Amino acid sequence: IIIISSRALLEIPQIKFIDNLNFLIPLPVLVILLCVLLTPNIAMLSGAIAAILISVMYQFDMHLFLFLFAATAATTFSCYKLFKRSDLMKAGNIIGGINILLIVTIGILNDITSITWFLYNGIIGFTNGLICAMLSFAFLPYFEGIFKITTSLGLLENANLNHPLLKKLMLNAPGTYQHSLMVANLSEAAAESIGADVVLARIGGYFHDIGKMK
Repeated sequence: IIIISSRALLEIPQIKFIDNLNFLIPLPVLVILLCVLLTPNIAMLSGAIAAILISVMYQFDMHLFLFLFAATAATTFSCYKLFKRSDLMKAGNIIGGINILLIVTIGILNDITSITWFLYNGIIGFTNGLICAMLSFAFLPYFEGIFKITTSLGLLENANLNHPLLKKLMLNAPGTYQHSLMVANLSEAAAESIGADVVLARIGGYFHDIGKMK
């Protein structure tokens, strides 16, 4: 899908003050989704391969390859640990900011002196980061459902104390329920101190004694 969308952007005619829409290629969507669903290593490798393929499609544009590869690296590191939906939005802002720095660098390498060029393409680069974060946010539940992958972001749905099973635990075994809340708080604090998955630790604490209802 990313390759096809890149090909579609290549067909869009030149716009005033903008030579092309290369900086709008949504490669970070691929990297974010693979980073969350699988591992950052796979995301980085896949992003690098896609960057090569797109650069070849754009007639071996080396500057475009450097932009896409650097954007892939920035996306991987900014999405290394996503525990909350808000973290994904922050990652989009970071990616957009890195895109602006990369576009300024490319402009300098190409001896571009037009302030308008930097302004318009900088806006496109930052918008790219925001749009990619929003698209990833929208696509993620579908991929989780199709491939039966449970992510930290998907686990948040089970962190609600109004979960039917937790309500049942509160009614049938109130002592165990209070104990589970305490374990969840301790687990979360421990996970946060060592950089582990905080959400997974908290939810594990909630449900670890669920069998005592029997």
